Amino acid sequence: MADRTPDEIKAEIEALRRLVPHGPFRYRTEQKLTVAIEELTHGVDQTAPEWEELSDEQRDMVQNAISWREQGGDAPSSGWGDLAVKH
Repeated sequence: MADRTPDEIKAEIEALRRLVPHGPFRYRTEQKLTVAIEELTHGVDQTAPEWEELSDEQRDMVQNAISWREQGGDAPSSGWGDLAVKH
């Protein structure tokens, strides 16, 4: 599939915002959700010094969001299991 439409991206951002992290890894889960929202909203500069400050999990989440937006596949808001539930 080609690039996502603005409406699809907006819907995905809202779906990410509705997820509430749970469990012992909620802080890390929240960080990953936040960076996915940032990527879909404004983009994350992978050449900026701040990129190096992100964890590998956060960088993976940015890549997942880009992949979803540009190529399709599983949405960043899917597959969280018990780590995050819809609110």
